[in-house]
Amino acid sequence: MSRDMIPSRPPPGLTPRQWDVLRTALRCQADEVLSASVLAETLGLARQNLREHLLALAAAGWLEYHARPRQPAMLILTPRARALRAQAGPHGFPLLGEVAAGPPTLAEQRVESLVTRLDEVLTMHEGDFLLRVRGESMTGLGIFPGDLVVIRPAEVAQNGDLALVLIPGEDSATLKRWQRRGRAVTLLSENPDFEPMRYGLADVQVQGLLVGHVGSVEARRQRP
Repeated sequence: MSRDMIPSRPPPGLTPRQWDVLRTALRCQADEVLSASVLAETLGLARQNLREHLLALAAAGWLEYHARPRQPAMLILTPRARALRAQAGPHGFPLLGEVAAGPPTLAEQRVESLVTRLDEVLTMHEGDFLLRVRGESMTGLGIFPGDLVVIRPAEVAQNGDLALVLIPGEDSATLKRWQRRGRAVTLLSENPDFEPMRYGLADVQVQGLLVGHVGSVEARRQRP
């Protein structure tokens, strides 16, 4: 099974490329109707090339292909395809557009895509890793105990960076804002209850930089 729980091998009678098109349609569709132009953009295919695959999938009974002059071509999953998706189980969480953090706006219930992996919502690269936060020194940035932070390996930090730093006498690293002046380093918390930590440059080691974080409302509710 692939990471989105849709089988990786094509059903009998489909070429690998036709299966790639159908798998993408299965991932993209929140309901049973999909624009062919959206599918073409997702796959990075020219519409004419995609049309050939869609006609083949329609002939094989996997989808209905409706194309009219001067109107967007639309795709509809057949019961056969819907059954395949149902067998795969849940394969994503719907991204429903935007929500206002300022003046209220209408929340449109239009699914933009299905989010199946963390790297679809955070800019992650090969080698990045996750750590679970312990302590409250970064709550000023909205990073609370129990949250997950995404770290990109690095050996150098610039002033102002949020860095994962190995410090003297500790068996683990700490996440702090990096500040260096000459051969002196100050590690700053984002919580006024925590004092700055000062070390010589030779005594600390940068292990990575913060890419982003994921937190839960529940962790914030539990705070006193």
